[in-house]
Amino acid sequence: LARAIDFYGTAYEIGRLHFDYKPLMHDLVIRRVICFSMLGDLQKALQETELALRVVPNSATAYLYRGLVHSKLGAADEANHSFHLAVAQCREMRDYIDSLVAFLMLAQGHCDRAIQVCSHVLAREPSFPFALLVRGDAYKFHPSGYFTRQAADDYTLLLDRDMSLQPLIGDLMTPWQHNRFDELLLRFHPRLLWEGPRPYEEYPMCGFYRRRRPFLVAAFVLLAAARLKAGVRSTQLVRSVEERNEELLHARAEAERKVRQLVETQQKLAALESSSMSEVWGPAELEHTRVRKYRRYWME
Repeated sequence: LARAIDFYGTAYEIGRLHFDYKPLMHDLVIRRVICFSMLGDLQKALQETELALRVVPNSATAYLYRGLVHSKLGAADEANHSFHLAVAQCREMRDYIDSLVAFLMLAQGHCDRAIQVCSHVLAREPSFPFALLVRGDAYKFHPSGYFTRQAADDYTLLLDRDMSLQPLIGDLMTPWQHNRFDELLLRFHPRLLWEGPRPYEEYPMCGFYRRRRPFLVAAFVLLAAARLKAGVRSTQLVRSVEERNEELLHARAEAERKVRQLVETQQKLAALESSSMSEVWGPAELEHTRVRKYRRYWME
């Protein structure tokens, strides 16, 4: 998964430079979101969902994964808001997102609430596989232990619809199984598993979008020239700043040398003054004006 993150990131940067086709860029970012979410790096996954929404605003898939990541982080209000936005953008995902919400409730141990939500989904779509799986697991792992028959009935309906889902039956989830959430999300999403990043020509509107941008190459050339010019200017600015810094350092060293010389001179003068002040002369009594002054060496 870590290598897949790097590959998708490299493809995103190359795509931005070669041909910035928004749906492809969005699909690449969503794949990075999935990888980060499966690894449990939820903060980076959340950052990538915001990037996906900047690339393609109001993307239902980006809102869906933002809600899933918020759920893993324990931010219930933010998760519900994102799920509502996803349903508002794509009504056909309503049953799928309700089943996902029930699955998240089941992972937290709220079996009754998960059963209630899945029952509403199955009232609208009686054979919806994701809801059958989640409700069957909720019945099986219910604390009362009285719903084993109901669990068997849901599992039977699920297997009648798709036998390949048998490995998913009866596996108790915990909130820390990050990759398990994403595996089930991909398994039951109507398009996400198969409609990942693909060549330009496989996007229906890509050819029309390209024809509307005849000056794309010229724009990239101008952009590269502008970046090169800005890089040269920044290099020159850095060099001039370094030269000025060297000049200031030399001036500072010269000033420090002069200050040291001044301090040494003052110290010498102070030493001379202190030596002259240490001499003692007599007589000690000032009223003996007729006595000639003499030096009292024994007092020094």
